[in-house]
Amino acid sequence: MKETIRILLVEDQYFARLALHSVIDARDDMRIVAETASGSEALSLYLAQRPDLVLMDLRLPALSGFDAIRAIRNANPEARILVLSNYEGVADVERALALGALGYLTKDADADLLIEGILRVHRGHRYLPALLARRIDDDQSLDPLTARETQIVSLIAEGLSNKEIGERLGIAEKTVRVHMTHILDKMGAADRTQLLIIAVQRGMIHLD
Repeated sequence: MKETIRILLVEDQYFARLALHSVIDARDDMRIVAETASGSEALSLYLAQRPDLVLMDLRLPALSGFDAIRAIRNANPEARILVLSNYEGVADVERALALGALGYLTKDADADLLIEGILRVHRGHRYLPALLARRIDDDQSLDPLTARETQIVSLIAEGLSNKEIGERLGIAEKTVRVHMTHILDKMGAADRTQLLIIAVQRGMIHLD
């Protein structure tokens, strides 16, 4: 008898859940045994159902998908989680994998990629589409930002000036300008606007 992969679906968008059901329910080797729109309910459902695999969105109300991944993996380090998210920045992918997700797909992935991802993650293999894998390889070749530089990028996204950033962080405006020079150089950006575009693309910040 063929093994059936039991799936917990964590997704807050109704139509996205319907689409996932249409793909998964058409197969006889996998089924959704529980679903929730809330990251805060993900752990309790996981513990109650003990699914073989979790399909996890990242953008969730109350508790983020990142926090839900951490909670589930703390409860069971062997939990197999496949992220399915609108976020396609390298930083989001790397963070999800660092927290214990085995795979990552964006929501524009076709049904074949979704099924392939579920099957591979269920077997305990890491799964990334070729495009995401290449982005991670490219990103790892870059000079990483320091914690302070990353913090400054977040404050730039809030619309703060160099002077306001200095006041927020308790450092001199001149020091902020030095950090900005290093940040622009590392990110390959010519100005703040281009910096924010690159930061969004890499998943360092989200403007939604």
